Amino acid sequence: MAKKKVKLTPPPAPPPERPSKIMIVEDDQISREFVRNMLVEDGYETCQAQDGRQCLETIRECLPDLILMDVSMPALDGIETCKRLKADEACRHIPVIFVTGNNDDQTLQAAFDAGGSDYVLKPAGRVELLARVRTSLAQRRMTRKFAEEEKLKGVLETAGGVCHELNQPLQYVLGAVQLLMLDVSPESPIYANLDNIRARIEHMGEITRKLAEITHFRTRKYVGGKEIIDINQSVSDPSEE
Repeated sequence: MAKKKVKLTPPPAPPPERPSKIMIVEDDQISREFVRNMLVEDGYETCQAQDGRQCLETIRECLPDLILMDVSMPALDGIETCKRLKADEACRHIPVIFVTGNNDDQTLQAAFDAGGSDYVLKPAGRVELLARVRTSLAQRRMTRKFAEEEKLKGVLETAGGVCHELNQPLQYVLGAVQLLMLDVSPESPIYANLDNIRARIEHMGEITRKLAEITHFRTRKYVGGKEIIDINQSVSDPSEE
């Protein structure tokens, strides 16, 4: 008898990575559009602000991965804008590349003191601008990866301690409940209550087991907007997400 061929279904492709979003802060519309076109052609998403004040007002709506900031702007210049961004806990992690026509030491020093990560001289050439953008984004990814590894290290140390401290008393209580169940008729309401207690204890044991198997760091929203570790997501295979 001929063997029936089994059709293998390939695993689904992982979702495409979201393009990095870059905010362009420039008061000159022509320069702003020039830079935007270069970035869009290279596959980036963009959002724009025509001065420092608009940048601060719209930064949370845009949520960029990087900011290209003109230094000389009316009302609020790029250096002061950068200082305010770096003073904001929600925005301080966003790298800022200054775009400036001045390369004197005083201007560049002020730009770096304000929290800038790099600078590009005007008029910005395509090759140099995109190279600096890619470098800054790569550095940010490395920084975030390192931060995630540090968080995971702390979680693993805590999880190991919790599992060690809870395992023995859980096993003791579970054994005691199981012994009590042997002396009670299965038809008794007491038996049902003991069985519920047994199930809860085994569930607690399952939680401690998962804690010991955490491989990466994932969080979820909790009461009051707090972030807590998502145990189920943190023990799954990252390649399956």
